Amino acid sequence: MRMFSLNFDFLDEPIKLEGFTELVIENRTVFTKVVQALYEYSDYEDYIQIFNEDYQALKANELMLVNDVLGFDINSATTLKLVYQDIIGQINDKPEVKSKIESYLNQAIQIIKDELVEFEIDLVSDEILLTEALKSLGVKIEIVSDTIFERFFEIIQVFKYLKAKELLVVINAGVYFSKSEIAAIAEYTELQNMNMLMINSAKYEGVKSRYVLDEDFVIMHEHMV
Repeated sequence: MRMFSLNFDFLDEPIKLEGFTELVIENRTVFTKVVQALYEYSDYEDYIQIFNEDYQALKANELMLVNDVLGFDINSATTLKLVYQDIIGQINDKPEVKSKIESYLNQAIQIIKDELVEFEIDLVSDEILLTEALKSLGVKIEIVSDTIFERFFEIIQVFKYLKAKELLVVINAGVYFSKSEIAAIAEYTELQNMNMLMINSAKYEGVKSRYVLDEDFVIMHEHMV
């Protein structure tokens, strides 16, 4: 797990992001501006800076942003693309399996082409790539959560799986969880050697420490007993 630092206006010095970190921004204008900057985060971000120990900026594709726990699409096109790449990589490591799949795909393509010949208008078809076959089969991440807490852990599992992702940023998720649930999330994040930044607009119980940027733009590092 690499350590990152976060910096933006009103911070006297960068905030260290290692394991689970909570940042409370009480000023609504600043909160909105930070969230907007994260939503539009790019490799050339000016307002907000996230960088590692070597002062190398976090790349946009290394950031996973969850604006809404309930509305977050676990099976987004970007996520499934990475999943399919891993599946294809696994198949490529098994020549016999790859050969069998390609044989079946070719047979299916030929049957369809034969049917197209007899159609009343001229039709053509493209070759079916393995990625397209996986999509056609509806291969996706199974969602079995019954509660918001369980759904959040499914999001964490997806983040863990996506090896290209270095930092998970969650916006205003604290409102959904009890004190014990937030404590469990923080503990699990630490045990899994993950980097998660939870940005809230209000304080919630359950964390051992947090950074607070108050209405007077004073940053404090609070430690709870």
